[in-house]
Amino acid sequence: MTATNLSEALDEIKAEGRRVIVIGVGITGLETARFLNARGISVCCSERQQESFFRSKSQLAAALDALRGFGVEIHFGIDGERVVPLLENVGLAVLSPGVPLESSIVGAITRAGVPYVGELELGVELHGGRAVVVTGSNGKSTTASLIHHILSLSGQPSFLCGNVGTPVFACDEILASASASPSTLVVEASSYQLESCTVLHPEVSVFLNITDNHLERHGSIERYSAAKSRAARLQTAEDFAIFNSDDPIVCRIAQRCSAKVVYFGRRSRDEMQKLSDRWAAIESSPGGEKSIYVKWEKAVEHYDLTDVKLLGLHNRYNVAAAILVARALGVPQENIQAALPSFRPLEHRLEIVIDGGGGTVINDSKSTTVAATVAAYSTVTELYRGRPITLLIGGLSKAGSWEPLLSMIQPKESEVTPVVCFGKDAPLLASHCRTKAISHVIYPSLRAATTFAMRAPHDDDRIVLLSPGCASFDEFNDFEERGVEFKRLILELVGRPEPMQ
Repeated sequence: MTATNLSEALDEIKAEGRRVIVIGVGITGLETARFLNARGISVCCSERQQESFFRSKSQLAAALDALRGFGVEIHFGIDGERVVPLLENVGLAVLSPGVPLESSIVGAITRAGVPYVGELELGVELHGGRAVVVTGSNGKSTTASLIHHILSLSGQPSFLCGNVGTPVFACDEILASASASPSTLVVEASSYQLESCTVLHPEVSVFLNITDNHLERHGSIERYSAAKSRAARLQTAEDFAIFNSDDPIVCRIAQRCSAKVVYFGRRSRDEMQKLSDRWAAIESSPGGEKSIYVKWEKAVEHYDLTDVKLLGLHNRYNVAAAILVARALGVPQENIQAALPSFRPLEHRLEIVIDGGGGTVINDSKSTTVAATVAAYSTVTELYRGRPITLLIGGLSKAGSWEPLLSMIQPKESEVTPVVCFGKDAPLLASHCRTKAISHVIYPSLRAATTFAMRAPHDDDRIVLLSPGCASFDEFNDFEERGVEFKRLILELVGRPEPMQ
């Protein structure tokens, strides 16, 4: 292959009559195959699962059938060396995020001499316009969505995509043209999507935080952070890289970055100035007013967060990062300030289901890590100081310590009694509670846990907080389905037709 970029590589594959193989037929794989087929490139797909099992578990059967209707081959039950017969005349393999680099199928592709690329960076490069890549263990969706919101209200066309739920290849702008575009891609990027990246070069990268997450795939926090760091690996002095100054792992990535480094965090403005010429300082006044001060170019700008609907300190970090991205893309201060109050919190992220007449119920199903539950618990205890809390944790526990959460609960156990452990790993979570002598109960399912939480004797000032800290795959397809079911159960139990708006 003589091409110097991925767009040229695809043109070369098309001209030579070769084809592309897409590995994995989740939503990203199907959208990638759809794009390639629409561009006139011969494409086939492979999937590890058997087709009958895939159809029984997936909501993508119609998209699968539509793709086959366009003549795209889709092969099921393909893993490891079974892919080799499909690699004949293949010029490129596109990996879906769920395919680890250490998997046997990637090993077979490598041994066959077929180059591979991740679907995210392929889509970003083919878009040809500006790209912002947002990564971190927690807060990615909120931050990316807020950036998109600010850009849209400021008159800058943008597309929100990536791990937020919309594959890059689902953006119509890409399907319409693979040349330079005036729009900006705002990409939420997971470690799964970043680990295979070799050519990704965003104009702006954002590193929110790095905590224990996905260690079952990456094996160690070092390898996990190395995957995250690929968002800035090829950035140059013409680009911007935005880092959380309060996260030591993120700061280590910043030290190896060639882009213009910009920091945000809770350090004083003087400390921030020592780190970088551009920064955002998160501040609170003795009276409780929340502000962010931003140094950009020569001026220090003040952003008032009084009317911002995002709750908690962790969200102030997200807002600070979004403001810096907007400034890096040339959005004026007044446009940013005007956009902040109209941004609504995303579903399943500290979402109030009911408030009053039975207490306050909060859906934080998006919490799939201990760090996310720590942030949720901290926010709730700050906002509802002194009110009793029933905390629901459970599902499939990821590798990592529960110590940060349990150490926060232990001194306030009288306010958090009992902790409700549910799902497949409820016994494991209960054992962690026992080591701290924290009162707890065990239930096999979210339904049973929710029923207990809502029917246990309580006062009207009680808080019920679902913030699982675990993956949802023991009972649900994803955290969204878990959150929707939780809200449905709550409304069923209290006899209300719909949640709060």
